[in-house]
Amino acid sequence: MKYKNILIQLDNSSGCRNRLEVAFGLAQDFGAELTGLFVVPTYIVPSYVEAQISVDLMTDITEKALARAEETVAHYRKLAVEAHVKLQTVVVEGQIIPILREHSKYADLMILGQDQPEDPDNASYGLADALLFEGACACLVVPHSGKIPTLGKRTLLTWNASREAARALREALPLLKRAETVVLLSSEPDADDNTLANGHPHAQAALHLLKSHGIEAVSSGISNPDMNASDAIVAQAAEMNADLIVMGAYGHTRLREMILGGVTRDLLKHPPTCLLLAH
Repeated sequence: MKYKNILIQLDNSSGCRNRLEVAFGLAQDFGAELTGLFVVPTYIVPSYVEAQISVDLMTDITEKALARAEETVAHYRKLAVEAHVKLQTVVVEGQIIPILREHSKYADLMILGQDQPEDPDNASYGLADALLFEGACACLVVPHSGKIPTLGKRTLLTWNASREAARALREALPLLKRAETVVLLSSEPDADDNTLANGHPHAQAALHLLKSHGIEAVSSGISNPDMNASDAIVAQAAEMNADLIVMGAYGHTRLREMILGGVTRDLLKHPPTCLLLAH
């Protein structure tokens, strides 16, 4: 399997350049078709202010936003030409999550950005959260800052024997197969959710699965029982200088993670490197 159709979410933000560089590299490596989708939001005016805002004003705002988006994607296409990559771009007005959800049905991988609240042009807020549940393919979340010279040469694969982790492993196989180093960081399954899996040699089974695909992985574990999973993943990623973390997302309900906190939310907020996530 290879990624042959890659979808990337575009906007005017400063962090979009990182997403493009990652997308260009993947398109070159896999000979993939690359589609950039720029969604200009439809402005919904609350009923209590409709009388104060004219239709002409709203139309003017939307037209200017669409024109700016067209200018931006024209610049991105020039960057693609310089990278010897063909980038097809689509500019559309609407609601971003439903539109990305529909386009994801025809993609092998969807590239999104990290939330960047300090940048008013960033349209990534909440996208990964929503599309992990609603999208039809895995999400590759790219940090908005910092240089990303490589992707997937040193990959950290997190494993807890969950359905989400298994799906992430399979979605990441094209990248895992070309990695120079793969570290499998395993933890025991959550007894509350997966009692039958306790005591199963699940880390060895995952290593065997990887080996059957020609992937030699090094096994590691969370050695400090007082360290939470988020900190353990970040520490392991730093130790091996990982340029990709593969992880099953939201093993618990999203509501539970919103209330109690969770690994997925922690890493989406402060990704130490690129994240390939699947739910």
